[in-house]
This record gives sequence, structure tokens and C-alpha cells, in this order.
Amino acid sequence: MVAERGVESGDAGRLKRDQAYETLLLDIICGVLRPREAIDEATLSDRYGVPRAGVREALARLALEGLVDRRPRLGSVVADLGAIELQQIFELRVQLEGSAAALAAQHATAADLAEIRRAFSGVERVLERADYRELIRMDLAFHQAIGAATHNRWLARVTDTLNVNALRFWHYSLARRGPETLRREIDSHLRIAQAIERHDPAAARQAMREVLGEFPSTVKDVFTVSLHSSDGHTGPA
Repeated sequence: MVAERGVESGDAGRLKRDQAYETLLLDIICGVLRPREAIDEATLSDRYGVPRAGVREALARLALEGLVDRRPRLGSVVADLGAIELQQIFELRVQLEGSAAALAAQHATAADLAEIRRAFSGVERVLERADYRELIRMDLAFHQAIGAATHNRWLARVTDTLNVNALRFWHYSLARRGPETLRREIDSHLRIAQAIERHDPAAARQAMREVLGEFPSTVKDVFTVSLHSSDGHTGPA
């Protein structure tokens, strides 16, 4: 992400810190940084090209979202995964993201709708390349756009936290499912967008519930197999 001409240095610094957060978030979701792995701030500072203070700020944000465990005098580690967390996340997502979709259908502006539509732009090429990291980024953008369209910042904040944690499970299952299955899932997401565009809260709520209802069944079996085949590790290998 490059600052545009004329952006003040403070804004440019904020852009770089936001980019560091987004990169670190995707590294955790996609397993570049694995569950229980120690996080070295100096290494990440060099990798992302930001001062250590920017890395530290990103880690603080991720700790609030439950993706990083910060331990006094011991440093930070990537938070572990478990079947119990998966169940708890989806119990909340079904309740809250259905409401978020319905509110978005009521309150979305033209700008909000454009952001929702933009999220999966070019997804066919992404699926053809099996670029799972980019697919994760698209899904993040899609759900964040719906959260913003609710115009309820508290609901948007909670649903975003649930989604980033859920994506760690989803990413783990992506390579184990065929492209046709993934296309059907994307189509299900687009039905949510269509209901929001029609300003149909009931249809948007139902479409979101259908998406979330499919997700645990596609991920949990894979995750459970990993648990039974692991050597005591509580997350995907």
C-alpha cells in the first residue's frame, strides 16, 4: 500500500501500520504463523518494513480480537485453535451476523452497496489460481463491508472479531474442498449481497444464516480429523 502524493507523513505512517496489521492478520489466518508460535517483533518489523512500535500496535489489535496471546515478560504467541472455540464462534455468528445482514439491508447507502459488491470482484480468477490467501482477503472485505453497512459500529466490531477467528478454520479446509464447492459458497455470499441491495432484511438474514449454517459442516469434519491424528496439538497441523 503506497501513500498518495501529498499525504502527510503521519498519514503515511498510519497506512503502513494498517498494512502491517492486515499482513499479520492474514499470516495468522493462513497459517504462515502457526498456532502457539512465538512472535518476534524485530523479525516482523524487518519483514513488514515498519518500526517495531507499528508491529506492537498490530499485535495489540490482534490480541483484542483473540488471535494473539500476549504474556507478560514472555512475549506474544499466536493463539491456539480448538473445536470448542469453533462451536462458540459459530453459535454467536449465526445470531449476530444474521442481524447484521438484516440491518445492512435496512441502512445500506449506495456507497455501502458498492463496497459489498467490490469485495468479490475478480473472484473467478482467484478460484482458478487457487489463491486462498486472496480469497480470505475477499471474504474479510465482504463481511467488513456488511458490518459497515449496518451503521452500528458496536455490532460491526463484534462481527468482525468473530469472522477473523472463524477464517482460521475456514482457511484450513480450503485446499481440501474442490473448486465447485468453493464457487457454490461464493454464490451463497452473493445472494446475501443481492438481498441487501433489494433492501430485504428478512431475505438478507436468511441468506446469511444459510451461509453460516454450511460453514461448520464443511470445516468441522476436517478439523476433527486433524485433532485425532495430531500428537497433542490442539489445532490444525
